[in-house]
Amino acid sequence: MPDQYFLTWNKQLGSPTLPVYGVRNDEFILDDGRRVYDFTSTSFQASFGHSCDPIRQRIHQQLDRMPIASPKAIFGLKEIVSRRLLDFLELDDGEANQGKLFYTVSGSESVENALKIARHTTGRNIVLSRKKSYHGATLGAMSVSGDWRSQPHINFSEGTVRIPEPDDDPDAVKFAEIVQQTGPEKIAAVIVETISGVNGVVIPPLGWWDGLVRQCKQHGILLICDEVLAGFGRTGRPFAFQHFELRPDIVCMSKAITGGYIPFGAVWVNDEIANRYDDDVLACGLTNYGHPLGLVALDAVLDLLTDVSFSANKQQLEIMFAELIESLADNHKSIAGFRRRGLLAAVDFKGTPPPWQAFRDTCQDEDVELSLWVDTHLYLVSKPSEEGKDWCNEILLFHDAGEDEGKAVMIHNEDSLVKDFPDVSTSSLMLSESIPLLSVLQAFD
Repeated sequence: MPDQYFLTWNKQLGSPTLPVYGVRNDEFILDDGRRVYDFTSTSFQASFGHSCDPIRQRIHQQLDRMPIASPKAIFGLKEIVSRRLLDFLELDDGEANQGKLFYTVSGSESVENALKIARHTTGRNIVLSRKKSYHGATLGAMSVSGDWRSQPHINFSEGTVRIPEPDDDPDAVKFAEIVQQTGPEKIAAVIVETISGVNGVVIPPLGWWDGLVRQCKQHGILLICDEVLAGFGRTGRPFAFQHFELRPDIVCMSKAITGGYIPFGAVWVNDEIANRYDDDVLACGLTNYGHPLGLVALDAVLDLLTDVSFSANKQQLEIMFAELIESLADNHKSIAGFRRRGLLAAVDFKGTPPPWQAFRDTCQDEDVELSLWVDTHLYLVSKPSEEGKDWCNEILLFHDAGEDEGKAVMIHNEDSLVKDFPDVSTSSLMLSESIPLLSVLQAFD
């Protein structure tokens, strides 16, 4: 445990740590020289690896040119990148109206400002959100988050009404009932992770979206799509809302917006909302609003995502990733099912993994060096480096399931099913793959 600073989302005593010396491509280099492959894209922001030259070089150049700017500054980079991001969102209304952007420095702040704008422009207080959701760690964002991370905090929960999960309400019938029970005239917005992240990669059916959008249009409720995790190519499209042909009123962005190289984020609003502030004060702002280093990193990300060869490679990765997930599901009886879009997936396991000590003993039997473990449902390990082998790490999950006892590839964890829903019998595990580099995912039977 560090004496000088806190570790996030954990008890401080006995909290798992990763003693990192440096990075290379998509790997962490540990203090003892071992290399650990970053199968979670760090916290889903490192979509372009840890050593992406196009992003790094642009940041270096910007440091020499203009490393800092006033929030109110107008400069060429800001104008060009903003126009490019508006084009990338593909939310033109057909009359050359593309909405407007508000820049932030994190996903939490993107959600925070989206909520403030939604409540201010509608004059309403209530925001609808799902129980199995995470929208950020600031007070407002935490109030609409439903998973375990919001529970220890006093927040603005009186302004939040929970809606059912898509699986429990596939046609949004219960959603419509909640709107009527709450009073549509009180509801400012509904905020949803278009495709959820650490709460299980939930992909809502089209019927759910149709019912939700119908209610929003009928009652003037704003639709906020939280694309902080899913945006910028993670799910196979530039943004996850494009899978469902949605036209949200507000879009929250961060994480891969700069590949994680610079803390940055953005909020998009439609023209109707934007025009409201022509003569009304936008009481939102940040010291590092529209920071030049964030803008130039975003510009480099947009270069990559619109590059023909990069896109072709990414599509190949998505195909191979899909084949891997399907192969795991076919060959492991312990797997109950999976959900996948693009380079994001969740695998549901029957039952729950065995105690940590059982996994540790198995690793020792297999001559596997322990590199990292995270809580009781996520086990990350690394085999020793082999001379001349570029990719030398296997990340394994040990799962005891009768004849199918074995070690399967594992990348992230969904532990809120256990914490929030103890009656759920499956443990849901998340896979995410860094976009630019092909990795070898192995299963040990």
